[in-house]
Amino acid sequence: MKTRNSDPLDELLRARLRIPVGANMRLKALRWVMEAVDAVNRLTTGHAFFALREIERMLITLDGKTGTDLVDALLGMKGGTQITEHGLENVPATGAVVIGSTHPIGTFDFIAHAGALLDKRSDLKVVAGRESERFLGSELIVPVDLDRQDKVLTARQTLNGMRDHLDDSGALLVFGSGRVPRLENGLLVEPPWRTGITRISAECAAPIVPASTAMRNSRHYYRTRRLAALLSGGNDEFGRRVASLRYASELFAKLGGSYDVHYGPIQPEGTAPDVLQELAEGLVPGLYRSRSSEERPSDS
Repeated sequence: MKTRNSDPLDELLRARLRIPVGANMRLKALRWVMEAVDAVNRLTTGHAFFALREIERMLITLDGKTGTDLVDALLGMKGGTQITEHGLENVPATGAVVIGSTHPIGTFDFIAHAGALLDKRSDLKVVAGRESERFLGSELIVPVDLDRQDKVLTARQTLNGMRDHLDDSGALLVFGSGRVPRLENGLLVEPPWRTGITRISAECAAPIVPASTAMRNSRHYYRTRRLAALLSGGNDEFGRRVASLRYASELFAKLGGSYDVHYGPIQPEGTAPDVLQELAEGLVPGLYRSRSSEERPSDS
């Protein structure tokens, strides 16, 4: 999980914020600010905002674990996390399949799916950012390299990795939008799903199972995201990047809880992304804003 003499938390922050190797002063300044915020929040609310101390202890405990061992260790922390699967019979036990999922939380979305699926599909891999590979291990990841604007730098290599896994009759988890949704009027609003999930499914003759976890982030995440977006002139993408500093904290906060994971009826290869998104979001009624209502013209 880490290289000799490296700090696992520094590695995580560097990867999450695309801080280049050598920019040590920038990294130290960031940690100082985050630790100061944690200290103030512990005094005023009894809870840390970024939970750097807790996350660092967790990373040290998990040191050396990857793949299924890491997932089991995470789900065993804080008294054990209960994952309840619904519709697992819709996921074929063998053969190439794409599992197209919503992405309500961040890192914990994969952990929840892994807890539900690995007993049935030990060949499960997830398409995720390169920083996830450093901690989950290469056996669970088809990595994506992103620049500081979250643009894909390695599209060809990522597609090849997805194609190779499906051609090897594997199960591939893809988060349809690749973005954690914002909260609006109490409902999650996820960006439109990308076309890649449809293209790779059609190319590899792999059917698609729509999926969703019945979870959302804490109010602190959404408040941070809204405030950062407001301060940047209404740029929600900037707000999302700032709020992503809480992903590890959000994961840690979820451990020890009970969560439901849903899998819908299998869809034909090449099913359109908007259809898949509507099916996936509909698996958890009342969690997502209806896409049909977004497209309905106003009465004015």
